[in-house]
Amino acid sequence: MAVIRTENLTKKYGNFLAVDNLNITVEHGQVYGFIGKNGAGKTTTINMILSLLKPTSGKVFINDEPIEFEDSTYKSKIGFVSDVPVFPNYMNAREYLTYVGELFGIKGTLLKERVSDTLKFVELENSKKLVKGYSRGMKQRLAIAASLINDPEILIMDEPTSALDPIGRKKVIDIIDKLRGKKTIFYSTHILNDVERVCDLICLIDEGNVIIQDSVENIKKSYYLNRYLIDTSNNEVFYELLDNSSWVKYLNKDKDGLIFEYSDENDYQSKFLPLMLDNNIHLKQLMKLNMNLEDIFVKVVDHDNTN
Repeated sequence: MAVIRTENLTKKYGNFLAVDNLNITVEHGQVYGFIGKNGAGKTTTINMILSLLKPTSGKVFINDEPIEFEDSTYKSKIGFVSDVPVFPNYMNAREYLTYVGELFGIKGTLLKERVSDTLKFVELENSKKLVKGYSRGMKQRLAIAASLINDPEILIMDEPTSALDPIGRKKVIDIIDKLRGKKTIFYSTHILNDVERVCDLICLIDEGNVIIQDSVENIKKSYYLNRYLIDTSNNEVFYELLDNSSWVKYLNKDKDGLIFEYSDENDYQSKFLPLMLDNNIHLKQLMKLNMNLEDIFVKVVDHDNTN
């Protein structure tokens, strides 16, 4: 079932098109990576899903039910984590979660149990100090705890690791990993290493448009299938030879040799070895390169790159 779905979702600010006919589908239990560079339209989309910003046109559906602007009835199903959460500095973690739980109408023994369990889940159960003394990573984990206190079906996270050090990032990613399959997680980020680790499906947007929407595995299979690292007895000469070969799609020098990508399998098989033999060049290493999301991201959204 589609837990979150948008239909031609659009947001304009005057002549500026922030989100352009966005169509995305997030299925139940998925960790959905919503990625793009800064200014791509990620936060604008989230604000429309949360009914904090009115769409210019298009619709948002939660559990296949359309929502209206400023509709609040569906929000009890959603927990939200912002990139820079703010807390009352005079409270500790337990006091803050108790306060948030009371706002949701949770009371008595259930509230105490929920607060204790949630603090343990985000590894803050032993923290006694006030929130004002927390690191950025601890504050982010407390924000996740607050988003989970009412046991929501959906968790929306807007750049939750963008300002964290490596340890803080790891702890947040570990929490997302533990929630996999238990919650539907809409995870906005531009940190692609995190996406590769935890996301089931990713959507890459650029200038408000969907560029790619697929699994990490399928996306990797679709790009750079024919890119190799090669080291030879004379890389300078072989670079010139490859540069003048019509079947070479991409060519670049690397500290370990040359990186090239061919455009046609038949040409590569019939011409690569003869090119080396005819020019008395010996092969030292030939290795197929495994692409990561960062490579693909740059290839797809770098409008100045023609390779």
